[in-house]
Amino acid sequence: MMNVSKGSVPNMKTTKLILLLAVLPAFWGCASFNSGDIRVERDTAQAMLEDKGIIPFSDIQVSWQNFPYRAPTDSIGEGSTRPKKIKPRPVDPVDAANLNRKAREIFSDAGLYDKARGRGTLRLELTSFGRWTYNDLFRSYLVDTVLIFILPSSLRVNYYLTADFAVSTGTVRVETEAVHKTTFHLLMAPLYPFLSPGTRENGLLRQMLWRSATDVYSRLKAAGYAPYELPQKAAQPETETQPLSGPPMPPDRTWLPGEAVEGAPAPDKPEITPEKPDQTWAVPSARPQVPAEQPVKAAPAPPAPAAPADQPAPAKETPAPEETPDD
Repeated sequence: MMNVSKGSVPNMKTTKLILLLAVLPAFWGCASFNSGDIRVERDTAQAMLEDKGIIPFSDIQVSWQNFPYRAPTDSIGEGSTRPKKIKPRPVDPVDAANLNRKAREIFSDAGLYDKARGRGTLRLELTSFGRWTYNDLFRSYLVDTVLIFILPSSLRVNYYLTADFAVSTGTVRVETEAVHKTTFHLLMAPLYPFLSPGTRENGLLRQMLWRSATDVYSRLKAAGYAPYELPQKAAQPETETQPLSGPPMPPDRTWLPGEAVEGAPAPDKPEITPEKPDQTWAVPSARPQVPAEQPVKAAPAPPAPAAPADQPAPAKETPAPEETPDD
């Protein structure tokens, strides 16, 4: 009977803990990096914060349109002639509320939003392309990419922010673009606590809002500091849905020629009946017609030579009378 010492139990627990810590980095071996046109000019930002003559906006409308991440295998079975149209999917309500709160906070700190003494409306629209969640990765990306922790692999999420407002000369639009890149590799595991995707996205959105605020300030200053009321956004036309294919519909006519239509009065005049078509015509053939051979006519006999004038014409022979048999 084998004896187990008491000191072996802590050793087993330590080994399991070490193995668990060695496996865990494989689930967060990624790091995120931001890039794009999101740098804020220091001189413009300082002038915006110190300028007290600009009239802020009284309302800010914030919306987020998200086109989610799609793996290459998601398009299998859709066909190539008429691929499936990708439609935007609403983001998580918590993320949408955070974006709305950040926008109002940043533009208020920049002096461009004041509900009490402001005027006009500022419309902010954020569009994201390829935004993913961890559920999307575990369902497709991490499964399809087998060597993801041996060879580095990256995912990009593009962000596009527009700011629309009205001035004395018309409607003005300010655009800001940025890219959020996440690289997956086992060596990236030590950077995860500092460069996690969620934290980097929040910082990216704040930077985009500050850049948009400075651009809006520059355009307002050039137009005379006074915003106007922004016209309502035109409603997008609804896409026409194609009717489902089904069996052919029965014909509307249920009567035969020569009979009265159901529910209709009988005509006073007799109906005109078509004449019987002529059946003596010949059907033309597609093959060329060969002319029939005509019979060769016999040549006429030459006329008999005329008798000379001094000789009498030969007497015509009269047929001999038929002899009657003797009795």
